[in-house]
Amino acid sequence: MTGLFNNPRRRLRTLVKKKKYDEALEYGHGIEKGLEHDPDIAFIIGTIYYIKGNPEKTLEYMDKTLEIGMFDLDALAIKASVYLNLKNKEKVIECCNKIKELDPKNKSLIEIEDELKKI
Repeated sequence: MTGLFNNPRRRLRTLVKKKKYDEALEYGHGIEKGLEHDPDIAFIIGTIYYIKGNPEKTLEYMDKTLEIGMFDLDALAIKASVYLNLKNKEKVIECCNKIKELDPKNKSLIEIEDELKKI
């Protein structure tokens, strides 16, 4: 019964939802060692870094997410967005090609490809 009330993913998401990003990062880093094979934890931490504007850490955590679950479309889309902001066309195209293999009609893919044409 206590598992229902002690869900680390839920607590982490709640902190993000409340925009308590620093507290969420502290909590996330505290639990990530014990949950190192959980792609959701890595993804949430990476997303916080994305929100905070830290491209290096975002890419690090999206790579961790993709090591665990290589078919994570959201992680690939965030990586592509970061590379798009860094104006690294080659890496954007690489991410987009992986997304196309998995879901050719992906909405994020279409948006990223449209933005890619502008740089």
